[in-house]
Amino acid sequence: MRLVRFAALTTIVAALVAGAAPAVAHTVPAAHIVPAAVPLKVMPLGDSITDGQADAGYRTDLWHFFETDGRSVDFVGSQTSGPTNLPDQNHEGHPGWTIAQLSQQVVGWLTTYKPDMVLLHIGTNDMYTDATSAAAPAELSTLLDQITQTVPAAKVYVASIIPLADAAGANRVLAYDATIPGIVGAKAAAGKNVSFVDMHSAVPTAELVDGIHPTVGGYSRMAARWYSAIVGTPFYRYESEQAANATSTDTQQVAGNRSSGGVRVGHIDFPDSALTFTVYAPKTGTSRIYVRADDGMNMPCSHQLSVNGATPFPVTYPSFGWDYWSITGVNVNVTAGANTFKFTKGDCYAEMDEIDFTTPAA
Repeated sequence: MRLVRFAALTTIVAALVAGAAPAVAHTVPAAHIVPAAVPLKVMPLGDSITDGQADAGYRTDLWHFFETDGRSVDFVGSQTSGPTNLPDQNHEGHPGWTIAQLSQQVVGWLTTYKPDMVLLHIGTNDMYTDATSAAAPAELSTLLDQITQTVPAAKVYVASIIPLADAAGANRVLAYDATIPGIVGAKAAAGKNVSFVDMHSAVPTAELVDGIHPTVGGYSRMAARWYSAIVGTPFYRYESEQAANATSTDTQQVAGNRSSGGVRVGHIDFPDSALTFTVYAPKTGTSRIYVRADDGMNMPCSHQLSVNGATPFPVTYPSFGWDYWSITGVNVNVTAGANTFKFTKGDCYAEMDEIDFTTPAA
């Protein structure tokens, strides 16, 4: 495993390891970020959707969410795969595996790696026949018992599975997913450290590359949904290319399924180039936005960001290459109602995919 140390939001991390459920709409201000004593060990657990093939699925963007928030994290597992912009490539994603197959091996993995957190997305390979899909809820319950008995202090996030494109599979997924909140709720009521994550609604079928697996852009939606659950606050996605979310001046839209929504905005290259998001906040306060951008200039590049017409400041992105994405978190002061986030040219060149907006902390 590759251990990467960053500063951490220790208030949240301590609560997760201790088993406290994350409080919705609660964040820790940036001023409270302090060095962590130990990294949070996170085990991504599942099938090929967790493996993610060459691009590592949701794991790449998720790692960058942790990184930009200064959180100390160590992905753990017996498998290693991913691109160069994912420094920590360990996981337990096993292509083609069913729930029962995970159950046969999971105790050994948990005993070896002792994760503090488990991210479980499993069941897709059980959805291809009526018989196997009908057995899936009971098998999931057994698997959760194994996990919680082996690592009782670990926080376990259990996701509903993402859709399938074909009609029969889609209906089986809906039936299976409908059982998961009750299974997880029963375990939680019994004192188990488990929480449900609605992943089914995160990925539209339009962002499935083969009717089963997400595009890289679709995986970015999974990463945001996982991280939203982990930090305990809702994320609201604003796509850069959609007129309902943003207006552009002297830019170009660039199509490609590595972008969330299938399109990104590039060529923010000129003095008059601008991409302006209109974002709605329920109250006045300090919020955090996460900018998904790519930079192929072999050096850090930036955009200038002006919030509600205030003095612009730089938002800087690491260079992983065009179509290889970073996540950069920025604290912004917002007012109740509509707010404008105007991105203009900064140092060298970068493209923008989307922003995830979190509401101000209570």
